[in-house]
Amino acid sequence: MPAMFGKDNKKKELIKSLPEIYAQIQREHQISPGDFPDLQRMQAQLKDQDFQKFHSMKPKLIEAVDNMMAKDIAQLMAMVPKEDVGLNHLGETSMIRGGAFEEVESSPFVVGKGEGVEEGIDDAEWVVLKNKAAYDAIFQTLDPVNGKISGAVAKSEMVKSKLPNSVLGKIWKLADVDQDGMLDADEWALANHLIKIRLEDHSLPTSLPTHLIPPSKRGLGVEIED
Repeated sequence: MPAMFGKDNKKKELIKSLPEIYAQIQREHQISPGDFPDLQRMQAQLKDQDFQKFHSMKPKLIEAVDNMMAKDIAQLMAMVPKEDVGLNHLGETSMIRGGAFEEVESSPFVVGKGEGVEEGIDDAEWVVLKNKAAYDAIFQTLDPVNGKISGAVAKSEMVKSKLPNSVLGKIWKLADVDQDGMLDADEWALANHLIKIRLEDHSLPTSLPTHLIPPSKRGLGVEIED
């Protein structure tokens, strides 16, 4: 009986310390907070679970997944089928065509025009340059090798945005313009600009719009939007 009470007390301690456990896992495995289940809901569900039936963690399996995501993320994202066919570059259904709605999309008075992905669409200068100095400063702290950083290094910084890994994976795919599995300073700046767009509650494009392609990458045959 005393042993049972001891296990019950340990269980309560673990459930109570779940916020600290979440934080530790985030730090050690660079997992975005957005990918974790709701804290309070998880604590409530754990109260009815028998912890002795839980499988032990397998570090080698986690290491294998980390290596796969770090080395092959660009190739993996390229294999994801496009399920957004029929949507515009904001991930929304296309606008009504014809009649009174003809040419509305090109009007500067359309709601949302010049915001999110469309910011800078009519500017001669690359819109990302507005904040590039700040992005460059962060880039240098990541110890780039030959002017580039790996997926694992980029991930360790990108997860600080607290966006879900699924969203960050899409951002990585868009920012890795030359698809070499690495990010240079311009691509890193672009990734941060896309993160900013999503944090401001705007949708991400399904493919990179012409005006967001870094000047240094134009002419590489990048898939762009019409």
